[in-house]
Amino acid sequence: MKKSIFLVAITLIFNLTLSSFNLSAQESFKIVRGKSDTVYTPVHYIVGVAPGGSQIFVNDLPSKQYKTGSFGSELRLVPGDNSVRVRVITNGNENIENFVVYYKLLVPVTVPADTVPYTGRVVVTREGAYMNYGAGQDRLGGAKINYLAEGIRMELLDSAQALYKVRLSENSYAFIPKSLVNHEPAGTKPPFSLTSSWSVSNAGNTDIVRVALEKRLPYTFFKELEPNRIVIDIHGAACNTNWITQYLNLKMVDYVDYDQIAPDVFRVYIYLKDEYCWGYKVDYSGTSLVVTVKHTPAPAYKGTLAGLTIGVDAGHGGPKSHGAVSPSGVREKDLNLAMTYMLRAELEKRGAKVVLSRPDDNDVAMSDRIKIFANANVDMMVSVHCNAGGNPLRPMGTSTYYKHIEYRELAKTVLERLTELDVNNFGLIGNFNFSLNSPTYWPNILVETMFMSSLPDEELISDPLFQRMMMNKTVKGLEDYMKKVKSSLKKGAKR
Repeated sequence: MKKSIFLVAITLIFNLTLSSFNLSAQESFKIVRGKSDTVYTPVHYIVGVAPGGSQIFVNDLPSKQYKTGSFGSELRLVPGDNSVRVRVITNGNENIENFVVYYKLLVPVTVPADTVPYTGRVVVTREGAYMNYGAGQDRLGGAKINYLAEGIRMELLDSAQALYKVRLSENSYAFIPKSLVNHEPAGTKPPFSLTSSWSVSNAGNTDIVRVALEKRLPYTFFKELEPNRIVIDIHGAACNTNWITQYLNLKMVDYVDYDQIAPDVFRVYIYLKDEYCWGYKVDYSGTSLVVTVKHTPAPAYKGTLAGLTIGVDAGHGGPKSHGAVSPSGVREKDLNLAMTYMLRAELEKRGAKVVLSRPDDNDVAMSDRIKIFANANVDMMVSVHCNAGGNPLRPMGTSTYYKHIEYRELAKTVLERLTELDVNNFGLIGNFNFSLNSPTYWPNILVETMFMSSLPDEELISDPLFQRMMMNKTVKGLEDYMKKVKSSLKKGAKR
């Protein structure tokens, strides 16, 4: 009994102490923050302490009181004098304190203009812009670095036929199609920016890395397998990043880091948790560089195709784009379309949703095919073609193609299944500069089934039964790939 009385007494003393925190015997309440003569921001906070159980009003609006006796309110100030009235009612007794807070607008600091005007020329990217490594060309165009967001300004260095040579940073340059840039007015300078704070957050089906910049700058990026990371170089940027906010509910991003690899090149590292990458893209939102990293889709944890959305592309099409034509007159576009329907049927049997870029004999632009797949938010993409060239009397065989190293394993796994048909292995082709292999936002491969120009290959690929066998093997390869993904996820969970 004595022990219980002691505990009650201690509790009462504690509560009384809280309710009178920082109050003298003569004070009914006290303002501890906010009685400032002059402030420079429109958001202002009033914080005080009053006896427990008080009713508190700041400018006639109720203010929450906490168990400690503390209370607080947020005010929105206007330029000039702002009257503040704090009213506290305790046990029926009312006490009021009035004061004024002056909000002073800061006058922007004017930076003197350079005495030497800029005499160079600057171009700005349009929608769909991309950069090439050099001025070389072949039937697939020049070797691409990556696509760029619109609104990025770069110094114009030179002209090479249909391309401009542009400066990315002091020691880096690239080539960009003239049709994909506009010229800026004379005197416009190339941009330079300091980096600011970052954030890394989970947006539902993606993780978002956001790097604050003052201006839109050119960037290059690539994926590495070991270590498992995405690397982005921001050209024309210097580090002023003092914190990076990384939330604990990230699904694909493990952590991020950076390095100033040159005085005007800021490198971003995004380390990934899962071994297999399901796509990412780099873009701008305002002047913030935003990297969107797709989460591993739920079906991958089961190792099946069921539940995936798969883009299927039939190469060529329409009255002008026949593709290769065999010696007997078989047109590639017709075979491609027939095989994509066979591929769709096999995928749908396994529970996948299929999106066709060309469901009939139409010539669909490459940019439109990419948009179709992007709008459908596909999980992966397979483009079906037939090849041509080489010795017409020799079996040439089958091959698969990829551009980005993170999708090499997908192309390799499908090729291993295709070559089970006892056809020649024409090769696993990397860094392939095909438009539909360019996107990084979903795993993608090109399947070149057989050679239209080879008489032995033509005989095989003209047979609908053999076409179906090839598409079945393609699906088997996709299933094998999903099993590899599932296995890697199990290993990752054990670490």
